[in-house]
Amino acid sequence: MRWPLIVDELRQAIEVAQQQSEIVQRHIAEMIAFAIEEAQWDDLVSTPESQAFLAQLAQEAREANGTARDLNELL
Repeated sequence: MRWPLIVDELRQAIEVAQQQSEIVQRHIAEMIAFAIEEAQWDDLVSTPESQAFLAQLAQEAREANGTARDLNELL
């Protein structure tokens, strides 16, 4: 992993953000928080255990309803 480069890039971005208005700073902070949350969610649902659990839920839904579609078909 390239931590020093990433840290430098983040520091640079923060320095630039600090020069922006409070409204823009708040928007940037919200975007960063959202991106982190999305990454955490992606990490969580991409584990083999989560994939197996989601597949089991989908199978149960298909058996119970008969009309459920595979999530991949919807994406």
